[in-house]
Amino acid sequence: MPKRTHSDTLYDQEVHTVHVSDTARAAGIASPELIAEALTYLHRDGILILENAIETSHLDALNDVLAPEAFEIAKNPNHHFNFGRQTRNMDQAPPLNPELMFQDVWANPVACSILKAILGPEIVCHYANGNTALKANGRQPVHSDIEKPHPAFPFAYLINIPLCDLSIQNGSTEVWLGSHHDSCADQHVVYDGERVLHIKPELVEQRRQHSPPTNPCSKKGSLIIRDIRLWHAGIPNRTANPRIMLAFVIQPKWFKAPSRVLLPLKAKGLVDQWRANTGLEYHAGWVDGDVDHKTVRSTDVDFSTNNSKMLELEELMRPPSLASTARRNDP
Repeated sequence: MPKRTHSDTLYDQEVHTVHVSDTARAAGIASPELIAEALTYLHRDGILILENAIETSHLDALNDVLAPEAFEIAKNPNHHFNFGRQTRNMDQAPPLNPELMFQDVWANPVACSILKAILGPEIVCHYANGNTALKANGRQPVHSDIEKPHPAFPFAYLINIPLCDLSIQNGSTEVWLGSHHDSCADQHVVYDGERVLHIKPELVEQRRQHSPPTNPCSKKGSLIIRDIRLWHAGIPNRTANPRIMLAFVIQPKWFKAPSRVLLPLKAKGLVDQWRANTGLEYHAGWVDGDVDHKTVRSTDVDFSTNNSKMLELEELMRPPSLASTARRNDP
């Protein structure tokens, strides 16, 4: 199996998979050993697959609703496509009908146990959406999901939930293992005076020489935990079936990220029960009435911090190697 190096440590090119037993999934319990394994790979690689974490019948129920809708919303000229319509990769959020809001999707107990071990006991979801890859030829540029100054330690994780088996053929996301270790705002392209999500092409090519990307494959029922700082890119779906993958971003409560998840008030009892069961809180904007999930947009999200002390320490919010360089260059 190919190997690559980062900080003199050899590691596999493939994304590590941890299998959740049927007993652990039913009980919603992550053993200390499972947490230890998950944290080790998340810190090293920035990504991990939890296999057998979700009841597949829940995913089938969601796919039955979302797959037909995918073709419908793709025809809307105002709908948001990630990095342009040519990618055929678009926003598609989960239904906001309480009957289809399954806990193992919205607040997976095993995943929450892992994230509380990394982020602390108070975790908050600031983003509930998804991306759907339709048949296409175009791909996304390599990017990370945070272009603003951010800490050099874990502060946000994305949970991706594919509604089907995930493969290179149907658009498994390209990921750059270990790239979160060097993540900083200066890596991003500046366009019209503003940083954008794209990573500078010269940095991408430099990393490709020693740490080329990979595409994780997984079975239906798996979820993927990814550090928000990790470089990645959507690739074309070569099949006729929409590849639908839900996305939830979880951060520590103390970080004070500003974004809210728009939810119907009729789901509040359900969301409160998730918090009681798993510790996961939703930073919600409650709506008295129905909320159309088809109008949820990823462009409205902000994963940066509103913590005044964190903002004050902006100069330290960079990888240690770059921080030490900056100190050496100070007059």
